[in-house]
Amino acid sequence: MKMIRHRITPAFVLTLIALSVPPAESATPELAGGKETFAMTEKREDEIVAATRLAIDQNRKSDAVIRVVDATGKSIPRARVAVAQTAHEFLFGCNIYGFDRCASEAQNEAYKQRFAEMFNYATVGFYWRWYEPERGKPIYAYTDKVTAWCAERGIRMKGHPLLWGEEAGIPTWSQGQPSPEIQRQRVSDIMNRYHDKIAFWEVVNESSHLAEPKIDEPYRWARQINPTGYLIVNDYLVMAERAPEFYELLTAAKANGVPFDGIGIQAHEPHMMRFPLDRVQKVLDHYDTLGEELHITEFTPTSGGGEITGSHRTGVWDEAAQADYAVKFYRVCFAHPSVRAITWWDLSDQNSWLPGGGMLRKDMSPKPVYDQLHRLIHEEWQTSVAGATDSDGRYSFRGFRGAYRVDVEAGGVTASRQFQLNRQSAPEFTVVLDSK
Repeated sequence: MKMIRHRITPAFVLTLIALSVPPAESATPELAGGKETFAMTEKREDEIVAATRLAIDQNRKSDAVIRVVDATGKSIPRARVAVAQTAHEFLFGCNIYGFDRCASEAQNEAYKQRFAEMFNYATVGFYWRWYEPERGKPIYAYTDKVTAWCAERGIRMKGHPLLWGEEAGIPTWSQGQPSPEIQRQRVSDIMNRYHDKIAFWEVVNESSHLAEPKIDEPYRWARQINPTGYLIVNDYLVMAERAPEFYELLTAAKANGVPFDGIGIQAHEPHMMRFPLDRVQKVLDHYDTLGEELHITEFTPTSGGGEITGSHRTGVWDEAAQADYAVKFYRVCFAHPSVRAITWWDLSDQNSWLPGGGMLRKDMSPKPVYDQLHRLIHEEWQTSVAGATDSDGRYSFRGFRGAYRVDVEAGGVTASRQFQLNRQSAPEFTVVLDSK
């Protein structure tokens, strides 16, 4: 969640547009007019999107073999095999701040239905100012309800943020940031309570922009409290400016042994900026040099009518522009081998921190962006194949990484099993058909 902090200047916008134009050898920029520059940049964007197809196949899929045998271990040729992916390895997420906070019970149910149909990853809020309005009385009951609902549906979770230097991260009963002792107690209490449900944590938020709290000791506390927890350091203005202070902070943290597992890149500052796609690739490559997984932690292209900035595209952010850019952005990020997660910020316009920032309208009806991303994630990027085993009783396929179910049949005998497809080279999974 953000405050309005950044002012777009004409020079800043022109600089970013220039970054999205192809190199000089591909054209003569000084002779090109507005239409020519637009056409060149649009062509470059189309090329980037087209290239993601091969990159996605290389970076998000693995080969697998299903071997069908009888009870004695003998291979069964010509067995019928049906393979269906049941869950993604990649984290497609959204914050879940609107859970049971919509205008009506019917809308609450629609919110939950749409969330579960789209996402496998939820950001759970712990903003100290509202989470613990009275000292010693955090709103655990609400979080218990949210985490139980997610866990029942196999939705993985991230806690955000435990500490933050902005007003939302400072409790009303404290004069400024609470003492390190109180901060540590909060980190300990929350992480211990939810260690079996919440695997991912953003312990300190936006630390390169704020003097306090620093990440060093809080991340060491977090690692001691939950050695298996996945710790993310998260900040903003990364897509727009590369955020050199953030890069330097992460470099120093690694040198000083501050533990973290993922780099969180927010993608909605400045608010109306349409980040050039080649710029997105360069930023991901730049932060990839730090050797940790990358997470797009907050992404909010809007449909509220604001003017599009920082791009060769002009006009306003309406529902069509929101959907068009979101699909392209997801393709580019999903294609990058080091990106682990993409989190949308927020699901519905009824709860969105930016006007029109939701995938759903205020009445919970889906916008084009919801429908198009759902098709992308759950159809184009989901594997479902069928065929027959060869003479050695094997059926080979290539699929997106994640959880699978395989059903086999031969001679009226059937069997099923579940398995995980990961980065291993050509894993083989055996299914036994036992006629007894």
